[in-house]
Amino acid sequence: MVRKSLPVNFEGMTIPEIFLSMSTPFRYDLTMPDLANISYINDPTEWLVLLRRPTLWRVLLPTDPNQSDAQILDPERIEARLQQVLPSPEPYGIAHKTAYRVHERVADKSVHGRIFLAGDAAHLNDPLGGMGMNGGIHDAINLTGKLAAVWQGADLSLMGRYERQRRKVAIETVQAQALRNRKVLNETDPARRAAYHGELRATVADAVANRAYTMKSSMLQSLRDLVGGIGMCNAPICHFRIVSHEDAGKGGLMGNMGNNHV
Repeated sequence: MVRKSLPVNFEGMTIPEIFLSMSTPFRYDLTMPDLANISYINDPTEWLVLLRRPTLWRVLLPTDPNQSDAQILDPERIEARLQQVLPSPEPYGIAHKTAYRVHERVADKSVHGRIFLAGDAAHLNDPLGGMGMNGGIHDAINLTGKLAAVWQGADLSLMGRYERQRRKVAIETVQAQALRNRKVLNETDPARRAAYHGELRATVADAVANRAYTMKSSMLQSLRDLVGGIGMCNAPICHFRIVSHEDAGKGGLMGNMGNNHV
């Protein structure tokens, strides 16, 4: 509401498909070998995401935008889709379900006098990669640091740097990576899919490339790239596994791409 009351252009686009998000107590971790807590299932027919919560597993699936919410959330349709993910002799329990549209948008201005936009008010992006919330946390850290400096006597013009820095990251890091994640998961061409998974395997095998990948995907590199520099401690390198679905007789490839975010 605050952003909408301001003369702000929220530039970008709306992703065509609707996302279906469901939470179930079904223990995917006990039935799918080598399953990471956050797993992107890159299947040539239809991608999905499995996200482990303390007591539930969240399942995210793309959905035909021509369907109504009532059709998407129909209990029989949801059961059929979950059975497609992993057949179960018992019906899936559903603790939560929702259908929502995804946007890729960045505000053209984040500073309006004494009003400052951060998080979803300043940028919206595809949730694939988990960069929206983490980008919002980075916004808050950057903003509060500059507000403290102004409170201690720095000129208010310092806030212009907040806008420049965080908009740059929102476009060049968060939005760019989210769009790339979506493109990779929607890829159906066998040659391009094989090339991408070959790149991932090469990254795993190369310590330098592994670290660079981790620094970028965790958004730590975006902090180091900011004008003026920010001192950061070394981040632990996350390791991910490439697990072939063909080995399980299901077709496709699954990359367990766990990210460290701060």
